[in-house]
Amino acid sequence: MSGDMREFYDDPGERRKWGAETVRLGLYPTEAYLVDKYFSPGAAVLDVGCGGGREAFGLAERGFAVTAVDYLPAFVDVCRRGARERGLTIEVHEADALSLPFADGQFDHVLMVGQLLGHIRGRENRRRALREIFRVMNPGEAIVSTNAVERSWMYRLYFHFVNAGRKVYNPHRLEPYDAFVRRIGGVKTTGDKPIFHWYRTPEFLADAQAAGWRTGEYLRRYRFERDIPDPSVSGETFYALRKETP
Repeated sequence: MSGDMREFYDDPGERRKWGAETVRLGLYPTEAYLVDKYFSPGAAVLDVGCGGGREAFGLAERGFAVTAVDYLPAFVDVCRRGARERGLTIEVHEADALSLPFADGQFDHVLMVGQLLGHIRGRENRRRALREIFRVMNPGEAIVSTNAVERSWMYRLYFHFVNAGRKVYNPHRLEPYDAFVRRIGGVKTTGDKPIFHWYRTPEFLADAQAAGWRTGEYLRRYRFERDIPDPSVSGETFYALRKETP
């Protein structure tokens, strides 16, 4: 994760949003469906980018042996404290998704959802993160999500023009489908703005395959969960990936 995203999550409003405000939601219905379908009961699961612990707690409550990691010390502390308060046994570590501190084949499944991939600058680095979760897993399934340009025609139109313009003028050396984060903690940013990468499904599938994964089912959260009160928060696409037996 880039340094500007570390500063992004140092904002109390963002920590609250991805901590206490989302932890109470537990696994999203889309996540619960995929976990129940693809993860073996009682398996060892690595949650990469655990934030405040929403997914880690939901997995532990389902009986999985959960290890959770996050790049940000504040979230590591929140997740550890939340696990203790709930009486859940979860190992929580500070770690970089580009260099996970685990042995090859240490886990049965990996969950890497939310904003994580979009926070990683550079396509090769995003592929490196996908290779890392491939490395630490036994043959089996992982679940990964990205924000999706396909969520809205407005996103597609915006990036159509922005990507074309960057071929002419691109002082920040942004990739196609990179965007500036305009708000931090609900307030418009001033000065340098963090950069977030939005995925289109063909790009993600290509990156996953380049990292060694066999790609399978994918679900658009905004289609699977029709009753979300605020559709603007439902932009993720969830992918079921499989590591084949060598």
